[in-house]
Amino acid sequence: MAPPRSESTSKSGRSSRRKNWEKCLTVVIFLQSISIIAVFEKHLLNVKEKLKYGQEEIKATKIHDTKHRQYQYRDDDPNNDGLNSNAIDGGRQERPLPFSFSACLLIKDGNILLPEWLAYHYTVLPLRRLIVGVDPLSHTDPKQIFDSYGSIGMDISIWKNDSFWVNGYEAHEKKDYPITNETDHEGLRLRHRYRQLVFYKSCMQQLHDENQTWTVLIDVDEYLAFNYYEEQEGPPTWCKKNVTCAEDYAKSIQDGTHPRTLLDRSPTATVAEHIGKHGVDKNYDGVDKPCVIFGRYLFVSKESSSSREEIQRGLDSDFNATLFHTLRYRYRAPLSTYQLGKSIVDVSRYDGRDMSNPHRPLGNLCTGNNAYVHNAAMSFRVHHYVGSWETFRQPGLDVRGESLFQKRNSISNLVVDNTTPRYSSSENSTWLTQFAKLVGKEKALELSQKIRVREEMEMDKVIAELANGAKLHDWDKLNKKPPK
Repeated sequence: MAPPRSESTSKSGRSSRRKNWEKCLTVVIFLQSISIIAVFEKHLLNVKEKLKYGQEEIKATKIHDTKHRQYQYRDDDPNNDGLNSNAIDGGRQERPLPFSFSACLLIKDGNILLPEWLAYHYTVLPLRRLIVGVDPLSHTDPKQIFDSYGSIGMDISIWKNDSFWVNGYEAHEKKDYPITNETDHEGLRLRHRYRQLVFYKSCMQQLHDENQTWTVLIDVDEYLAFNYYEEQEGPPTWCKKNVTCAEDYAKSIQDGTHPRTLLDRSPTATVAEHIGKHGVDKNYDGVDKPCVIFGRYLFVSKESSSSREEIQRGLDSDFNATLFHTLRYRYRAPLSTYQLGKSIVDVSRYDGRDMSNPHRPLGNLCTGNNAYVHNAAMSFRVHHYVGSWETFRQPGLDVRGESLFQKRNSISNLVVDNTTPRYSSSENSTWLTQFAKLVGKEKALELSQKIRVREEMEMDKVIAELANGAKLHDWDKLNKKPPK
């Protein structure tokens, strides 16, 4: 049996245990303090990050608001005297505009169509900044045309040799994908579609970095037009057979409450001015989105039943209206047979995302739920022209041919549409008349009609050479193969 402890020994033991507990408690308090400090520092860091994010967000919002404030356009502006420093020699001075448009355009042997496309959008949008991607399979070079338009203030960049290319996963998505005479049309089609997606992404990013805003994403045979209401168009497609829906829509047109009634029918009106005054169809789905999709309608190659004098109205006699698709062709598909839509994008709000659909480039940041748009809902639409056979045909490897030309022209139930020429009886004027006023008649003739005639002759020459056995392409150079 252990001997009994003395009182002093007992007190000493209790003191030792108390000191040990104090040490333990001190350690616990220390560790808890460290934990609390760590939590506090983390919280403080989060607060700082939120403040930083908030400041960046406010800064971004201010930038966005500043860019959009330039859209505000007032008729009662005392400084709006109708003149500015953007006049072209030989033409009238432009009145101040709220902003100018940009565009991303991918082309392949589109030289015949380019003069009209550039002149029209220069006048109607107005288009001032353009980035062009040239398909490596092109047989023609558009540089001379773009240099000519640089003389009237257009800033144009030409991207060749797929300099914008980003490799994908599929074989046809690789930059070094070999193309030869034996490459099937499906392979060419898939490669073209992928090229379009990577080009649009690179182009929008470039324009975003340049602080551009609204940018048009359409093809060279397409034109952005005012969606003027015409009585013969009937009720909106969404009404179907709902009589009440059709009556309500007709009433909104008659009493001026529908946005389409706000469209200026003057031949001098521009898309930018309308956006500056009324916005970009924000009421379509209730929010301000950076991508707005417009309905697209096919105009066929059927000649107008009217006389030559009819399509020539408003033009100087030196201009030949038959050389301009927007003046020559007036028959289009009915509203019930709309094509996949095309869009405009505010690239100042582009977030760098990849694209999967050229008809709905920003996905859920685009208006609507898909790429089909009810025409009556929007203030603008896209007119897609089949055009003449001389402008439709393409040399060399191309999925298009006479069969597709005939197919596109086989649409039934055609309706007459006179909106694209922008003809005004009161002013005896069209969009082409306005273009001539902006740059001068001789300059307008040179940039539109004369270039178109020259390029059609060049295309005839290319097609004749290929028919006579000329080499289609230098495949080794095109596919970047080393010489043998």
